[in-house]
Amino acid sequence: MYKQKSIKKTSLYIIVVLSLFVSCTETSRKNINPKSKDEEIKSLLDFFINNAYQSELGTYYSEVNNTGEVVSGKVFNVALSRLIYGLSYSSIIDSSNLKKAQEAANFQMDKLIAKDSLGPYFVSFFDLRTNMPDSSLNLDIWQQAYGLCGLSELYRNSPNEDLLSRIHQFHDSFLKRFYDDKNGGVFGNYEKNEKVEGSKTLQSLIYPITAYMENLWSADTANRYKYEPYLKENIRIAFEKGWNKDLGWVNTKFDDNWNPCQDLSPDSTCFNVTPGHNFQFASVLLRARHWDFLTKEEQMQYRKLGMDILITTLNKSIFPVNDLSQGFYSEVNRVTNEVMDKRKTWWQHCEALIALSLTDDKFEVKSENLKKFYFNTFPDRNNGGEFFFVDENNIPQIDELKGSIGKSAYHTIEMIRFLEK
Repeated sequence: MYKQKSIKKTSLYIIVVLSLFVSCTETSRKNINPKSKDEEIKSLLDFFINNAYQSELGTYYSEVNNTGEVVSGKVFNVALSRLIYGLSYSSIIDSSNLKKAQEAANFQMDKLIAKDSLGPYFVSFFDLRTNMPDSSLNLDIWQQAYGLCGLSELYRNSPNEDLLSRIHQFHDSFLKRFYDDKNGGVFGNYEKNEKVEGSKTLQSLIYPITAYMENLWSADTANRYKYEPYLKENIRIAFEKGWNKDLGWVNTKFDDNWNPCQDLSPDSTCFNVTPGHNFQFASVLLRARHWDFLTKEEQMQYRKLGMDILITTLNKSIFPVNDLSQGFYSEVNRVTNEVMDKRKTWWQHCEALIALSLTDDKFEVKSENLKKFYFNTFPDRNNGGEFFFVDENNIPQIDELKGSIGKSAYHTIEMIRFLEK
């Protein structure tokens, strides 16, 4: 009996100590002195400048762990492009970053492109340790669209006719590979010199808009005709096909005629959903009020659906607390609304903050609470950079790389850009 009591007391002591540790960790993270938006941008970029920069080549290793250690020789196209975006935008804070962005863009256009009969395209990575590029001919919309992300932002901040000419070449060949001239919109994959049937997704509609076309449309005013037809068509298809009103979630998979994938049962769904894609879709619809090539009726329709999506999503059971001060979970069964993953993801919160910033302060309290949560949770004040995931108790998951195939500085800096508008 004495031994059982001793074990119970020891177990209770361990639980109390662990609880105090978690509590202290949470308290210390919540009591962090807030930084200005400029300081947040600088801190994020410094993580890569200090740990991943290769001065001789003007580029940055992509795969960087929690403490800033480079774990491979790869420079990924999307990660570098997104870093070019961050460096270019931040030149309004630190003019020297514009030169860094230009150097990185030169590396991208020298080492991360290939060419075929349709024109240039981006390769997935270049390995600095083997001095070899990726040789795969299987291209996807994500890497090709976001390959133009940094170059477009660089042009917006530092207009240059040579750069614009290169961007136009990529844009034209991008459309040749992915555009569906029969049913409209774009395919998600291009393999063996063919557009891949069955590869259409909501992301294949949205990525060209968010990655570069909208930004380039605003900067390359003399050539808006090159972007407007695709912006107009993609958002129309997304408006008509992208939202499942009955479920309150986006449709993300389609057949070649843009018919949404149908769920067989609650246990056999076409796909699980991420709340971040609801927010991202809403933000695209809300941005359209600034597209003067749309009719007033179209602008109003898109804005109304964007607001409806936001309201529906904000009423989902994805938030630990209703005021958004503890963020939201990352994956959901779209039929049952069961939360499948209670981790919280940095990029999804960025998309939510972008969408909320476009609502004329209609969700001001929720937005402010989510903003505080984001900047008190995802930036790493000890080692620099930002965490990919935190768990449901907001404890960082440090095994996930801070720099990876697509993660560098884009989502946070784009979010800050929208908050500052």
